[in-house]
Amino acid sequence: MQRIVFISGIWNIALGAGLLVPALYEAIGMRIPDPFWGWILCAFLWYTAAVLIKAAKDLKRRGSFVYWEALLRYAAAALLLTIGPGVIGWPAWFIGSTDLAWGLIYTFGLPRALGTTHKKLLFDVSN
Repeated sequence: MQRIVFISGIWNIALGAGLLVPALYEAIGMRIPDPFWGWILCAFLWYTAAVLIKAAKDLKRRGSFVYWEALLRYAAAALLLTIGPGVIGWPAWFIGSTDLAWGLIYTFGLPRALGTTHKKLLFDVSN
């Protein structure tokens, strides 16, 4: 699980980097109304990347951060898979699907890997 969380942090870095360069995201069919929105999303993604990478180093103590990240992933997936294609184009399907997958991995993988409950992860309760 530690490796998966770390890789998801790297995924966020790569996704954020792609949002910094309009020519890059436009080349794959993504429409972002103004570069500002790509840049602000990049900042958000890089922050969450840092949290995931740090959490991966000590999941026992920082697992609740990853668990809460799952909730962010579900919100992003809901937006990207419903209104996202009309707003930013077909890449919303791919990004939304990966967000949903990461969220499910965190939600169901963390309790199993850490030998704890959803409630303890949600409320950051030590075993």
